[in-house]
Amino acid sequence: GKVPSEKLERLYKAEDAGKILIGYFLIKTYFLRSVVKMKVKWTLAVFLVLAITLFSAPVFAASGWDTFTAEMEKRSKIKDTGAAIVADMLDIAPQGTEAELWNKLWVGEPRWRAAAAVALVNRMFPQGDPSRWQEVSGFVPQVSVQPRQLLAMDALFVAVDSLRQIPDGIWGSAYLLYLFGKSGMGKVMFIEEIPEGMDQVLNDVISVTGLQGDWSIKKTRGRLPVLPFYRGHITRDTADSRNMQYLDGYGSIASNGRYAWDRDRGYVYEVIEDSYGRDVWINP
Repeated sequence: GKVPSEKLERLYKAEDAGKILIGYFLIKTYFLRSVVKMKVKWTLAVFLVLAITLFSAPVFAASGWDTFTAEMEKRSKIKDTGAAIVADMLDIAPQGTEAELWNKLWVGEPRWRAAAAVALVNRMFPQGDPSRWQEVSGFVPQVSVQPRQLLAMDALFVAVDSLRQIPDGIWGSAYLLYLFGKSGMGKVMFIEEIPEGMDQVLNDVISVTGLQGDWSIKKTRGRLPVLPFYRGHITRDTADSRNMQYLDGYGSIASNGRYAWDRDRGYVYEVIEDSYGRDVWINP
């Protein structure tokens, strides 16, 4: 027989509801599966990050610790081995006047030049401490105008250079520089503007020993020996125009003074105050 229209309508509605319900469960199942997959992916990602962190952190920590301990060992070696090397040089140091020892800086094997240089350093700087270079004054006895302060700097530079050429001597070089580096003015005067060739020596010592501190070099000026020859009189205008360094009446570095040191050419002049004076040069 014929099915009533009302019953058909109810059947259609029931069928639609069933489809909707099935669709809902399908969507929910798909969504849940997606969420599970995402959770698994995020869990794996977090696990990987943690694994990398946990396994790599000890490596980085060990590397940093090794670097730190190596630096500390070098610092200790500068003070211990370096000081011992300098002391050994004093045991074999030659005898002589300041001028005689200075002459020995430029001849012979590195070991003997180092011994003469260390002997001068120990004699000229108070308590053998190069950082007290400003306390050195006066002129080389029985010689024309040649400042002892600059003679002492020759001794320091030659000691640093020659020590690094003997076994383990570079630690002695670093030790002397470590002492000298306590003087800020010393660095300004003799490191920022360093004699030609000593820039390479300084970089070598720092590279090998890890010497700490600011050892910036702005430019090289002049060359060894630092001790200048006396060359007569010069006007203040000429001294200023050539960027000469003034020395006081005792031959010590000063902002103004009786003498002018031509670092670039290796001469020292007596300054003429008279603005109408003329330069009078003497061939050394």
